[in-house]
Amino acid sequence: MNQQDRILHAWGDAPIYDKLIVERGHIPAQVNTEAARILKDAERSIDFGPRLPYIPL
Repeated sequence: MNQQDRILHAWGDAPIYDKLIVERGHIPAQVNTEAARILKDAERSIDFGPRLPYIPL
């Protein structure tokens, strides 16, 4: 079960939440999808140059 499935399951017994999804869409899922798209675009567009290896203290 992924995070979105857990969210949907957690709210599955809340009729008011189901009504809001019908009226306005599933905003958390839409935000998650858009954030992933923006991150992918940023990774392709921005060159941060070579990265130093992480050395834990």
